[in-house]
Amino acid sequence: MELVIDVDVKDTLHVEQVCKEITGLIINIMKNKLLKEYILQNNSDTYEWDKDDIYMCSLDLFEKKEPFISYTVQNKVYNYILNNDYLNIDGFVTFRMKEFMKYISAIGDIALEEYLIKKDQDEFISVLKYFINIQEEKIDLLRVHIMNDSSFILYDKYGNKIQNIEDEEILNMVIRENLNYEDFLISTLLSLCPKKIEILDSLKNNSSSEIVDTIKSIFGDRVSIILQN
Repeated sequence: MELVIDVDVKDTLHVEQVCKEITGLIINIMKNKLLKEYILQNNSDTYEWDKDDIYMCSLDLFEKKEPFISYTVQNKVYNYILNNDYLNIDGFVTFRMKEFMKYISAIGDIALEEYLIKKDQDEFISVLKYFINIQEEKIDLLRVHIMNDSSFILYDKYGNKIQNIEDEEILNMVIRENLNYEDFLISTLLSLCPKKIEILDSLKNNSSSEIVDTIKSIFGDRVSIILQN
C-alpha cells in the first residue's frame, strides 16, 4: 500500500514538524519491514530456528544507532520537502534512500555475528556448569582478587594464598578451545570447585566486569562481591 503525504508547507516551523513525523514513519519502516525482511531473506535457510532471535538482536543494534540514522534521514526528508509538495513514502524509501540499505545490511550482518558469538558462549557456559554439577565441592570458600594488571590471586577462607591447581581435563579444554588468560581463571575455579566464592575486583573495567558476570553465570548463588574500602 502506498502512503502519499501532502507536504505543501513552506514555513520553517511546519516543515521541521512534518519532517520529524515523516522521519518517524521511515524509521519504523526500516526497523519493522526492511530490517526484518533482510534478516529473514539472508538467514532462513542456514539459521531457520534462530532468525527471530537474530532479528531481535538486530533491533537492539539499530536502536543504538537510531539517533544518527534518524538525523541523516530527517536531513534528506527536509531537503526533499523544500522542493516538493508531496512525498510518496514507499517511493522515497525505495529510490531516494538506497544508500540506507547499507545500514540495514551492516546491522543485519553484525547482529548475526554477535548472536552466534553469544550462542557459542551460552553453550560453553552450559558445559562449564556441567563440570560444576559432576564435581564434589573441594573447598568451603575461595576468595578471588582481580588485580590492576588483569592477573588474579586466589585465597582460602583463612587468607592463605592458593597456588593454581592444575586439573588435566580442565587444562586440556582450555588449550582445545583456545581460551585466554581470563578464561584460565574460570578453569581454575572449576578445578577448585568451591562451595562459596568471594570476588574483589580492583581492576574495575569492562573486561573485569565481564569476568565477574561470567563467574556469576556459572556459579550462581555461590558468588558474592567484596566491596573495596
